[in-house]
Amino acid sequence: MQSMNGSKKALNQALVGTFLVSFELLLMQSLSLCRVGSQETVADLAARAEALEAQGQWETASAEYRKILRIDPRSVPALNALGALSVRQGKFKEGISYYDQALQINPREFGTNLNLGIAFIKSQDYKSATASLEKAAEIAPTNFQGLELLGVALIGQDQYVKAIPPLEKALELDPRDASSCYLLIRSYIETKQFEKALDAFQRLETLDPGSPWVRILRGQAYDGAGAYEKALEEFEAATKQVPSDATARFSLGFMCWKLRRFSEAESELLETLRLDSHFTQAKYYLADAYLMDLKPELALAVLKDLVSELPNDYRARVDLAKALEKLGRYEEAAPEFQEAIRLGPTHAEPHYLLGRTYQKLGRLEDYRREMQLAQKVQAEEHAQQESLVQATGARGDPARGLGLVPPPKHEGVSSATQP
Repeated sequence: MQSMNGSKKALNQALVGTFLVSFELLLMQSLSLCRVGSQETVADLAARAEALEAQGQWETASAEYRKILRIDPRSVPALNALGALSVRQGKFKEGISYYDQALQINPREFGTNLNLGIAFIKSQDYKSATASLEKAAEIAPTNFQGLELLGVALIGQDQYVKAIPPLEKALELDPRDASSCYLLIRSYIETKQFEKALDAFQRLETLDPGSPWVRILRGQAYDGAGAYEKALEEFEAATKQVPSDATARFSLGFMCWKLRRFSEAESELLETLRLDSHFTQAKYYLADAYLMDLKPELALAVLKDLVSELPNDYRARVDLAKALEKLGRYEEAAPEFQEAIRLGPTHAEPHYLLGRTYQKLGRLEDYRREMQLAQKVQAEEHAQQESLVQATGARGDPARGLGLVPPPKHEGVSSATQP
């Protein structure tokens, strides 16, 4: 009997180290020869845990996996299962802890590194996710999931240049994956590779035909390349397809603003805010359209709301000061310009505008000082053409988690050592 038990133990260890594509199959095979009491096998526990998991009884399923760990504390499949269940419930720290334990047992386990990267992405810790996913890509350099998720983690840190190679390779492995194509085009746009972005749209249109989000991204590429009328056409077409989508409305409103078609810009941006009252970027451009359309009283109402929402935002503060200055409320404008200078010390504009305000208040010495400072700062400042890519922040961008781009499809994978 002792010899038989020894054989079973050896077989069990061999099974744990064997590559299996399916996580569930690995869990069943690697633990099926251990016994609980005299009747129930670990395979029974695993089967029950999986059934409970499928029914959404995650806490009870976790309890079953923990029973397995009491028998075999080094069970990587059970640790991975517990990690995935924790992450699914939003318990990111707990899930990460389980994955860390699994990696202490086998640091080069592909599935665990990948799952840890997913947990970090879901908790928006993109730097940690990158480290885990780079390790996964090193272990399995031709695994599509690892490459796509590495691109996601890098984009989460705005590292678009670094995101391009893994996303390009992911698309080579799976040319029909729309989410990777969206993300790659977004990276091309961010790195000003507009020709590459426009070339990639042919593929994307075959993957997602008629999509308004393809039109929005292509509009952004045209905008970045300076083809503003073409960009406007794309945004108009997207808005006709999804008239109740705030992102489409904002994109059209922004381009109208850029082309100085202020009445149309105001209409589209107001509609954006009707659809999403917290769309911060829409407030910026609506207020600016009002200012440039000589409607400072309307701009002031929007900007007061924006500054109360974002008191440390340079742009909101300087525009609020501009509105007050245009309304002739110079005593109120001056401290707002001073605060804008504090928030944005590398910008010349608030120095110039504050100087002009001092001049109107008869404070000539202060006027001359601010004008000198404006010239000094301007010499150090590099002007940039504003584009929709810069304008969108995290809200008006169809490739930054608004639900417009098909997200990576990975909840977690097998704990196998190879993909």
